[in-house]
Amino acid sequence: MQKPLPIAGAIIVSFTLGLVIAVSGSGAGSDSAHAPIDLPAAATQVWFPPLADYDNGGEPLDDERLDALIATLDEAMTADETLADIEREATVHLWNFFRRLAVPTATEEQTDRMYAYLMGLGERHPDHADAITDNVSRYIDRYAVPSTDPPTMSSAIVNYTYQDWFNPGDKPFSDAQIDGLVGALGAAVGIPEAADDFARESATHFSLFANRLQAGFVSDDQHERIVEFFDELRARHPEAIEAIDKALLRVESFTPGRVAPNIVGKDTEGVEFALEDYRGNIVVLIFSGEWCGPCIGEYPYHHFILEQHKDDPLVLLGVNSDGDVETIRAAKASGKAPSYRTWWDGHAEVSTSGPIATTWGVTGWPAIYVIDEEGVIQHVRSTRGGNLIATVERMLRELRMRGYEAPAVPVPMTPAVSAPTGGDGNGNG
Repeated sequence: MQKPLPIAGAIIVSFTLGLVIAVSGSGAGSDSAHAPIDLPAAATQVWFPPLADYDNGGEPLDDERLDALIATLDEAMTADETLADIEREATVHLWNFFRRLAVPTATEEQTDRMYAYLMGLGERHPDHADAITDNVSRYIDRYAVPSTDPPTMSSAIVNYTYQDWFNPGDKPFSDAQIDGLVGALGAAVGIPEAADDFARESATHFSLFANRLQAGFVSDDQHERIVEFFDELRARHPEAIEAIDKALLRVESFTPGRVAPNIVGKDTEGVEFALEDYRGNIVVLIFSGEWCGPCIGEYPYHHFILEQHKDDPLVLLGVNSDGDVETIRAAKASGKAPSYRTWWDGHAEVSTSGPIATTWGVTGWPAIYVIDEEGVIQHVRSTRGGNLIATVERMLRELRMRGYEAPAVPVPMTPAVSAPTGGDGNGNG
């Protein structure tokens, strides 16, 4: 039987955890120490046999490997680190156990043996029996049929990688908040279980990191520190450079404080236009679709803005994700959908995965970006409903005030993102 291999997690993630610890008392608006990210020991130490030993393409699970896995879980569940906070640690241990059983095919006898052992854990820890047996029942049902790939470890630790004080509330980030976010990301992607499949394990954490940066304004100095961190990741994980660079692109291009990449493509009538055509105006860029109830719920606010500010330097532009361009054409013709100019970014297979939405990393709909007259993204959060109206009216007031000053030199646009071409017989992408 294979024994667990405890390794001090501090060694593995020390290069990033130092950033989290360092935020105590640092940065703008920070006048008290913040606790560092505290991942479960079940994640920061190596407890189980290598995942590759069980990723066998759906072949039968041999008894020796099953015995090793059960013995490892048994030792993990009785470790001091686990007993110190058993519900928190056991959840991760059980997830790691079942990750190794997701791909191989177990016999009925093996399944019965596993179930008996796992349900017995609740009896051995009666004060936490409900939590343990709930996890066991859920995981057994989930992995009753073998999967093609084991689930990621990131799913088990994602809730431990964020703290409320990271959120600046649609205001500029403090240095402490940026250090906290970077440190949390480093801790999450630095766990031992992520090392062998870094690109897949890091994907969730990279996406969450980019989304969290959209909660406020990132300064140039803070952006440089983030880029330095990603450069360090590239050096440590050359096998995952493509995934790291993709994550960095979202940070560099689609967060407040960054110049919005240009978009070039055809509108719903087949006429080509570009985002940079509207430089000098405040632009509200709306990723939407008729299939999306919350998107439709925003229409009254967009109608109001179009009518209220029709003579102001304010433009609404859409990126539509419907599978058929005729859907959005009909909605606009009926007056249901607002009349702002719209790129059609949908296609028949997965309409929300068009090239514009994919490049901008849009995963939640609607996604609304407010861009200033120089092409810089100012807001991604607080862009729904009445908040959007208040945001654009405040930006218009600020723009009028700046009109008394010398005009700023335009910021160059970044390379274009092309919309899809051909396919509907009307010259639309």
